[in-house]
Amino acid sequence: SSSVDHSQLDVASLLPFFSLPRNVVFPNKRGNNSFAYLYMPNNLSDSCKSNSSWKPPLLVKVHGGPTACASTVFQLKIQYWTSRGFAILDVDYGGSTGYGRDYRLSLNGQWGITDVDDVCSGAEWCAEQGFVDANSICIDGGSAGGYTTLASLAFRDTFKVGASLYGVADLSALAEETHKFESKYLDTLVGRYPEEKHIYDERAPINFTDQLNCPVILLHCHDK
Repeated sequence: SSSVDHSQLDVASLLPFFSLPRNVVFPNKRGNNSFAYLYMPNNLSDSCKSNSSWKPPLLVKVHGGPTACASTVFQLKIQYWTSRGFAILDVDYGGSTGYGRDYRLSLNGQWGITDVDDVCSGAEWCAEQGFVDANSICIDGGSAGGYTTLASLAFRDTFKVGASLYGVADLSALAEETHKFESKYLDTLVGRYPEEKHIYDERAPINFTDQLNCPVILLHCHDK
């Protein structure tokens, strides 16, 4: 095996490949604003630079939790895409931590609604601003972010392709089988279970696979 001597790494030579996050604020369907970090691509090919009409594809990233938040810590999983011509929108949808109590509580009873609306609104706003190609918008997320990804693909037409990493597809199964630490968590995010199971069924992407109209990859594994 070989190893890399990081002391010999010419960091300055890599800077042109790195994208820095820009904090953006966009209007949401609740009549106020939502938040995200926008990374525009670097290291564009000469053909893209010379084409004034070219706009980058957009990959919308959805954090987990669902009440966690996006981070601006240096992440190679973001730089991988931006160094290859993609723009990234890392969305802090309603319910995310870091924007005050009211914003954090806006997801209560609305998981599968508020988060989906916000990732779609953020993507559409980027296209309206002329930052990205409106016909090349993608989405991915893991765990709770995977649920928002699947719900966005099943219930909206904003995205052209998606990737769900160990995402939730069946809310009832999650309510019945989740670990003890998060027991009854969904009573706050969705509704009382099983009394309001109909809400869980209405928001479960697994019940609406016939509405998927674009490619999606599902990445999962067995718990051991």
